Amino acid sequence: MSFRGPGEVFAWAESFTNLERNLPALDKRVWRLDRMRRLLEAAGGPDTRFRSFHVAGSKGKGSTAALMAGVLTASGRKTGLYTSPHVSSPLERISVDGQPPDPVLFTLMADRARALVDGLADSLPGGFSPTTFELLTLLAFLAFREAGCDDAVVETGIGGRLDATNVIMPEASVLTPLDLEHTDILGDTIEEIAAEKAGIIKEGVPAFAAGRPPESKEVFRRAAALRGAPLAFLDEEADILSVAPGTTATGFTLRLRGGEPVSFTLSMPGAFQAENAALAYLCLRRCRPRIAETQFRAGFAATRLPGRMEIVPGSPTVVLDGAHTPLAVRRLLETFQVLYPAGGVLLFGSVSGKRPHEMAEVLAPAFERIVISRPNAFKPSDPREVWAIFRQMHKGVELLEDPVRALARARELAAGRPILVTGSFYMVSEIRALLVKEP
Repeated sequence: MSFRGPGEVFAWAESFTNLERNLPALDKRVWRLDRMRRLLEAAGGPDTRFRSFHVAGSKGKGSTAALMAGVLTASGRKTGLYTSPHVSSPLERISVDGQPPDPVLFTLMADRARALVDGLADSLPGGFSPTTFELLTLLAFLAFREAGCDDAVVETGIGGRLDATNVIMPEASVLTPLDLEHTDILGDTIEEIAAEKAGIIKEGVPAFAAGRPPESKEVFRRAAALRGAPLAFLDEEADILSVAPGTTATGFTLRLRGGEPVSFTLSMPGAFQAENAALAYLCLRRCRPRIAETQFRAGFAATRLPGRMEIVPGSPTVVLDGAHTPLAVRRLLETFQVLYPAGGVLLFGSVSGKRPHEMAEVLAPAFERIVISRPNAFKPSDPREVWAIFRQMHKGVELLEDPVRALARARELAAGRPILVTGSFYMVSEIRALLVKEP
């Protein structure tokens, strides 16, 4: 029986082991690359039909990947982009030249992919069926081949070394800033997490890293040296001379080592986006020197991502950002306070396995009123525990587990001031669905 649309395609993919929903410890049956390689081999090697860039990190990897894809499209290359997680629709994960796949063609392609997977059911390595993320990765690479993509920018899901995307041989590897995340899988220290992320560095393939925090640098240096890969750190190769964040755009000026200053305007608000764009610029300027500055400007200006410092105008204004680590919420708060110095109301929801206490230490002192709610049911969460953590630091904290009621209460408390929604992409997804009507 054929799929009746993309919704059924993604429901089929999610019927397999979904590591985004329930993350197990590293398991040789689940976390392995030979199964992904077998899927791609059976599909005729779609990953070999386009040039690629591979992006890993803890913060900013989705934005960095999107900015790179935007520039490549502006330079005249048909470019695929594969990111995660999605905010409103799974089709957000796969795009070509900034647009989602045609639903009809995507569904027909998925029919063929399901037949292929069914035929391999008993022969995949490890005696284990594909995971949801492996199937989504397969669908993305097939979509890029079907569209005739010249390039693709591929963001890892979790980690890097054993991530399903780590089967590509990219033109360059890109490493964004790190933070303690998924510690039950990647390790309890920045060094351990850096070692997993460094797994995307390939033999002889240039790598570009943000170089933050500093303890990640030596890990990346060792990995690059071991594989004979040229390595450049953003903080050693470039200076961000100025940043001018605004509610509709972010302007910044950058100078690469030995070069002249260049200025850009991003459509994504947030001072931290300047660093993401600078890393994208460093990589593409070194790997694709023929890209013109006008094409960088056009690509940066055209790039947008839902749920990343997304400002929904209204009364009150609502700011949506899926920050879910202490580093991410700290960077988010800095920008929010610049844009809205009079403050606002915080609507926060975090899934289990994150670090709500450390995020509360950053956020609680900055808001007079705070509403805690429940992210969607995709991943387990304990809003009452999160409320208790915030309550230890702030008396003006309320618990409303229903996102509809939570948003209504936040609007009452805001009295015209902005509402910041953060703590999880899943929390942002719930609130965004109440505010934004997708076509």
